[in-house]
Amino acid sequence: MGEAAARTPAPSAWERWLPALVVAVTAIAYVPALTAGFVNWDDQDYATNNPLIQNFSNFSKFFTTPVQGNYHPLTMVSLALNHAISGVDPFSYHLFNLLLHLLNAWLVYRLVWKMTDSNAFVAFAVSWWFALHPMHVESVAWVSERKDVLYTAFFMSGLTQYLDYLDQGSRRQYWICFLLFVASVMSKPAAIIFPAILFLFDFLRKRPFSLKALTDKLPFALVSALFLYLTLTAQTSAGATPTSEFYGWGKRIFFPFYGYMMYLWKLVFPYRLTAFYPLPPINEALSQAYYLSPLVFAATAYASLRTWKRHREIAFGFGFYFLNLFLVLQLFLVGSAIIAERYTYVPYTGLFFIAAWWLDRSMAGRKSLAYRLVLASGVVLAILTFRQARTWENTATLWDNAIRSRPGAKAYTNRAYQHQLDGEFDKAMQHYTKSLQYNVIDAEVYYNMGVISFNQQRDSLALVHYNKALQYRPAYADAFNGRGSVYARMGRSVEAFADFDASLKINPEYALAYKNRASSHFLKNNYDSAIADFKRYVLRNPGDAEAHSNLCVCFMNRGDNEEALRHCDTAIQRDPQFAKAYTNMGAAYINLGQFDQALEKLQTSFGLDSFNEETLKFLSLAYLRSGDTARAYSIFEYAQRARSTQ
Repeated sequence: MGEAAARTPAPSAWERWLPALVVAVTAIAYVPALTAGFVNWDDQDYATNNPLIQNFSNFSKFFTTPVQGNYHPLTMVSLALNHAISGVDPFSYHLFNLLLHLLNAWLVYRLVWKMTDSNAFVAFAVSWWFALHPMHVESVAWVSERKDVLYTAFFMSGLTQYLDYLDQGSRRQYWICFLLFVASVMSKPAAIIFPAILFLFDFLRKRPFSLKALTDKLPFALVSALFLYLTLTAQTSAGATPTSEFYGWGKRIFFPFYGYMMYLWKLVFPYRLTAFYPLPPINEALSQAYYLSPLVFAATAYASLRTWKRHREIAFGFGFYFLNLFLVLQLFLVGSAIIAERYTYVPYTGLFFIAAWWLDRSMAGRKSLAYRLVLASGVVLAILTFRQARTWENTATLWDNAIRSRPGAKAYTNRAYQHQLDGEFDKAMQHYTKSLQYNVIDAEVYYNMGVISFNQQRDSLALVHYNKALQYRPAYADAFNGRGSVYARMGRSVEAFADFDASLKINPEYALAYKNRASSHFLKNNYDSAIADFKRYVLRNPGDAEAHSNLCVCFMNRGDNEEALRHCDTAIQRDPQFAKAYTNMGAAYINLGQFDQALEKLQTSFGLDSFNEETLKFLSLAYLRSGDTARAYSIFEYAQRARSTQ
């Protein structure tokens, strides 16, 4: 066992209520998060459009299916629970995140309480700042960061058990610590650093380095190695690619130091917070801050080495901060962000501990003033957190804030895409154009601009954008499919088929390309080929009523009306309000000479859409063929009037 810290006075009666104060104030600060929606940044993959979480029928899939290049099965189980409770209503997801954050604040209090031998002031200050710092809003208000708040709960609980093991020597507590660590790393791979953090606690407790101390960490290290392998495998499978080729070592060497420094800066000055902090421009010199950052790192390292014998709390705090940041300091450059606010969720605990410990020592005789300072700082942080939580209300507010705070390609692209989804095509194009000013080689932006131009019937411009997308990403299935659709509409069928074929060669499971190629075959009267492609499409999208209805038309044109009826019936099962399916079914019955059935289906279609010319044409024909010329003529006149008023 290691040495315990010096005994501190027992907490007073009112100090026992401090954890409740932390929870209450934090809950108020995060009220905006409870009314927030989902955002277009990973929430589709994690929550709103993730078949993995939609049922528990195959529970093993949670443990075999990575999501977004990460292996975190317990996180996915927790999101599945949310889906079972509220489907895609975001309230329960945000409530769970907040409840986990409140739990984490209490767990931090409990951990620091044990670290300091029941020092209520230090425990309160650390948990207070942890709970209320606005840099932590991203981890709480963003549904996709469930992994952050969940892994932290197990992480902090495990460290508390390890302290109990060091102080009491119970093997039971050791193995409970191990199980909590396993749960933590199954919630987020960032927990693989846990074994290194255990050495820090040995250091804090003055546990001598020995073979026993080393072998204690062996089971943890083996699990960390396994999860590191699983994570790297998942990221490789997901296509996570390094961006290091765009930056030489002359720049890259400063990135980890810059991140280390900027997280310190944001701790003290949490302003201009944003969802995305882009890497520096590729073709510009680094700012002076990058060259200053190694000195900041050296200064904190020197402070730790200088004081580790007399005040090892400082070395412990900086060590806790550095080790928990180590894996996300862009040592190996991946992605396009230089820092991210969510990465501070656990590491800041070490810095809060240094600040609280120093304040406790320097104001030992003025504890009342110390409490007032901590409380006042918390009020300021709570206000900032409340304001920051409001920026996560929806996609628009999130990226509007990002554009105001730190404009860059990612912010403009994501905001543009939301405009695109809302049908605000001109605004979307403006934001995509802005995005290209920051990243001129973004193939996805050119692709989306091509989609918008296509929707606006601007085919020549759509071709320009799709060609640009393919220039920067030659194996871009979506862009080939999009360009093929343009060629098809322009009547350039040879080029259209070539592009659809290229798209499907890249991605044989790309359903939309099958649908578009099927439509092109249909226009060329190649009904057998159209049927084959529509079948491939509905195999991958069985719920698409329109595709089944199109199959109905293909079979009618091929003369197989019985098979046409079967597919129309399937379309109606998929969507009972789909008028076109009833119209096509009515047409098939006319071909079969079954006019009563035809009239029944066509009247249903007329009830759903009384102005559709094709429905009116077939309805008039059905009456005429059944011998009711008066009604046939009446429908014909109605169709003429309807056409003149449109």
